[in-house]
Amino acid sequence: MKIPAGSLELKTVDHLVLAVDAAFPNSQPRIFAPAAGSDYSWPHVEQAGLLCLRSSRNSAPIADRVEMHLRDAQELLNFSKPKRREEFEREFTAYWSHRATNSADRARVWSLVTPGQETREVAYFFDARSNRHVIADDKEALKRWLHNTGANPGDKQIYPTWLFRLSQPWTPREFPETGDQITKLLPKDMVRKCLEPGLLSPFLFEVVTQTGTAFAAVVLRGAERRDVMRGFRHMSKVPPARIIDSYAKRPVERCKVARVDGAWIHGRDHPSSYALVKNRKVAIIGCGAIGAAVARLLAQAGVGEQIFIDGDSLTTANISRHPLGTSHVGFNKASALQDHLRREFPHLTFDHAFRRRFESLTTKDLENLAGTDLIISAGIDFDGEAALDRWRRSLARPPAHLSTWVESYAAVGHGVLLYGRASILTGFDGEERPNFRLTDWPDESGALIVEAGCGNSFQPHGVIDLHPSVGMAAGLALDTLLDKVPASCRRVWMGDPAVVEANGGIPRENFTDRMTVREFAWQ
Repeated sequence: MKIPAGSLELKTVDHLVLAVDAAFPNSQPRIFAPAAGSDYSWPHVEQAGLLCLRSSRNSAPIADRVEMHLRDAQELLNFSKPKRREEFEREFTAYWSHRATNSADRARVWSLVTPGQETREVAYFFDARSNRHVIADDKEALKRWLHNTGANPGDKQIYPTWLFRLSQPWTPREFPETGDQITKLLPKDMVRKCLEPGLLSPFLFEVVTQTGTAFAAVVLRGAERRDVMRGFRHMSKVPPARIIDSYAKRPVERCKVARVDGAWIHGRDHPSSYALVKNRKVAIIGCGAIGAAVARLLAQAGVGEQIFIDGDSLTTANISRHPLGTSHVGFNKASALQDHLRREFPHLTFDHAFRRRFESLTTKDLENLAGTDLIISAGIDFDGEAALDRWRRSLARPPAHLSTWVESYAAVGHGVLLYGRASILTGFDGEERPNFRLTDWPDESGALIVEAGCGNSFQPHGVIDLHPSVGMAAGLALDTLLDKVPASCRRVWMGDPAVVEANGGIPRENFTDRMTVREFAWQ
């Protein structure tokens, strides 16, 4: 489609090309402006002059869709200068990624710095295994994060660098190209600390955009150390100006930044429950299929610290229902879960894993539990529940207690939340069974499958059967940490009564609903 010369704000454009692919009309028509170039001098113009336009509905008439795309193309190519800058600034992160020296998806710089602070000194470590720079607020925060990932660098492997807080986002034409554009911004007292000839020096940039806080990074490579030191006996004698000059005309490497701070991981900087739970501490007693799954969900929700207690090891029979797999078979469930989650979520804290039953915990172990906000007992036996109940109620300020388990075939799941000195034992009968159970099993047939060995048995259900109860329990735990549950209560997942009947069980009269969660006051 020809365009009258000079009729658009982007004067070089004299025609547009409408293109559709073989999937059209079940795909978007594309508009190209070949004369617009692809040097990022105009916003939303990509390689080969492809215009990035809003999508149209596939169900709309084809003529209407084409007209809409052409109209949007005309509007885009008529952007005023202020509007062009506004769009570049709004999409700063996208354009920085497009102009990254290495546009591969794998970011070379990971940032766990706290957003929203001032220009300042930060710390970094170069991870040679992944060819990645990791930057944090300070050395201690960086070492703690790295330790959780399995790396344990010494202090001499952690270096200072600088975070620049920009007053406004750069446009692509303003992106730094050479070292002097960075070094001129450095405070004089940071030159020797941040510019180490012979090393790659990363620098981080933070700026507020219309879409939120954005980060960018550059990596500088100066001259070799021996060249900078020529004529001097020691690096400390080399004038700062000479060090700066060694970077001046060298090209910078623009790098995409992958944020690994909690605010980004648990909400992409938008309001979320993370701000309220990042300082909360939870202990989980019983790291089997229920406890481990709840632990992972709480980690994904951003709960700041978790403690694990379990005396059993993972077996091959566990892995069809357990979040951990064959690589952890033979290892204690508590310590294996700790190792797994600290590597998956290194910004969170998993400092304690006790490889024994609750009844065997030491006084020091119990002191750690007493300082938690919530204790979760997940699928443990009655002896463990009774011991936990007695100890917790003896404390001056007992943590909240959530006990969770499932009935046979996971057709019913329970979560009992207790505050203060409320006792879970009041809900059990003389045969150590919950008064509020929803199923009965004549002669216990089908309720448990007994295996060889003293006390070995298991409940017959699969992981899919289990997950509604896991979600219910994790939801109650999170609601507790968010102060959404004012009083002791119990929640119950009511599955399908037909599953109980098909396996020889009897649904009780209070099994009134199907595939739903109900909440009741604790009596």
